[in-house]
Amino acid sequence: MKLLKEFLMRPIGPLEVFVWVSIAGGGVFVVLAVVNSLLPGQPVAVAQRPTVALIVLSPTPLPTNTPTPLPSATPLPDTPTPIIPTATWFYIIPANPTPIPTPVLPPAAPFPTSCDGPGRMNILLMGLDGFSNDYNRPARADTIIVLGVNFAAKTAHMLSFPRDMWVQLPNISTPSEARINTAYHYGELYGVPGGGPAEVSAVLANTFGLRIDRYATVSFLAFEQGIDAIGGIDIRIAKPIHDDKYPLRDGSGTIAIDFPAGEVHLDGRAALIYARIRHDSSDFTRMRRQQQVIFAARDKLLSPEAIPYLPALAQVLYYAARTDLTFEDIALLGCLAPQVNSSSIQTWVIDSRMTTPTRFDTGAQVLLPNMEKILPVLESFNQGE
Repeated sequence: MKLLKEFLMRPIGPLEVFVWVSIAGGGVFVVLAVVNSLLPGQPVAVAQRPTVALIVLSPTPLPTNTPTPLPSATPLPDTPTPIIPTATWFYIIPANPTPIPTPVLPPAAPFPTSCDGPGRMNILLMGLDGFSNDYNRPARADTIIVLGVNFAAKTAHMLSFPRDMWVQLPNISTPSEARINTAYHYGELYGVPGGGPAEVSAVLANTFGLRIDRYATVSFLAFEQGIDAIGGIDIRIAKPIHDDKYPLRDGSGTIAIDFPAGEVHLDGRAALIYARIRHDSSDFTRMRRQQQVIFAARDKLLSPEAIPYLPALAQVLYYAARTDLTFEDIALLGCLAPQVNSSSIQTWVIDSRMTTPTRFDTGAQVLLPNMEKILPVLESFNQGE
C-alpha cells in the first residue's frame, strides 16, 4: 500500500480516478487508473498524462466451512401504517355549525315614555380596549354589561357577560362564530349596519333572547376622563390585590400593581386599572369589579358633591363616548336614578357555573355557554316593569 499512498500524494491536476478489482487464482489484483479529465482538444501536460499503477495484494484464504444462513427478515411494508390519533377533550367547531335556538323569555315591558312608568329600558354598556376615542375602529368590547331599568317598579338589573364566551355572529359569514368580545370588531370591520354596537346587540338578542334598546360605549381613555370628570370614585376593597403582569399603557411590557384592602379613592387611571386587573384571580372576578365601579360612579353622581361636576361629565359623554341615548332618554334616566335604591339593584355574572371552559384544536381557550343554567338568570333579568 506504500506505492498507492505515494501516488495519491502527487499533484496530478484535473484527473479522474478509476479502480478495477479482480480476484483470480487466490489473489486479489487492484488496478488504479488515473485519467485526464480535460475536454477533448485541450493540451495535456506531461505531468497530467494518464498513469496506471498495479498493486498486488497477498491472497487471503477463503474459509472452507459453510456459513450458517441468516434468518430471513420480515419484509417492510411499502407504505407505513398511519398513526391514528387518540381522542382528546378538545372541542372542534364543525364546518357548518348547528344554530343554537334563541331562548324564549318572558316578554319585557315596552320602552318607557315617562319617569313614572310603566316601561323598561335595556342599555348595553361596553368598554372598548385601547386609548383611542375613535369608535369606528375594529376593537374588542372587553366589557359587556346589560343594564335593565324598570320604571314602574323603580328597580334595576345588571348582567355581565364574559369576554371569552363563544357565540354565533348573526350578521357575519366569516367567521360565523367567535368570542363575544370580537363581535364589535367584526361589526366595524365588515360594515354591519349600525357597526359594532349593532352586532353585539344582535348577538345578545340571537343567543340570549335579550332586547337591547340603547347602547353606551367608552374606550379606556373615555372611561378615565369620565371618572376624573366626577372627581374620582370611592371603592371598598375586601382584601389586598396584587398583579405582577399588568400591561403597560403603551404595550411595551408589564408592571406590578397592588391595591390595599379597605376604603380607597381612585382617580380615572387607578379606576381603569382596578376594572381591568385580572391576573390575580379570573375574568369572572374582574366582571364583579367592573360592576362595583359602576355602582361607585352611580353613588358619586347621586351625591350632592357631584353637582359641580355634571357639566364636565356631560361634555365627556358628548365628545368622548359613543351612544344612541337621546336627550329625552337621558332625562328619563336622570329622573328615575334617585328613586332607585341600591338595595333595588340586582346583579348577575355569567360565571364558571354557567359556562364550560374549552380549548379548540387551534389552541384557543374559550367558554361555551351552558344555556340550561343561564336561562333562569335571563328570565329573572327580563322580568319587571
